[in-house]
Amino acid sequence: MNLYVLLDHDEPQALADDLMAHINNWLRDSELDAKALDIRSENSNEWQLGVQFECQRKMVLKQPLDFLFKLAKKMECEFVIGCYDKASGNREDVCYFGYEEGRPDMDEVGIYLGLKR
Repeated sequence: MNLYVLLDHDEPQALADDLMAHINNWLRDSELDAKALDIRSENSNEWQLGVQFECQRKMVLKQPLDFLFKLAKKMECEFVIGCYDKASGNREDVCYFGYEEGRPDMDEVGIYLGLKR
């Protein structure tokens, strides 16, 4: 399954450079086969800042969710995790988490996505 975790913020431009520096540093040291997403358009509502990765087992969610939750608390922001279809580009948001929403429940997210144990 193709997953994404994206910044959910009214003014992403205020956090973009710092956020992406943290994500890129984490990805360099991480064993997760993930790609940073840094898509900025004229309209800041269309920005996509975060990570994308493939996942079949919910335990794979632990590392990115833990890192991004800590980052959300530090930067006082929110993230959304969801799945996407590579062919159509369609996205389905699954769970919001972060500074105000709190810690994501890996088991709950995994069950909703239909991931294996």
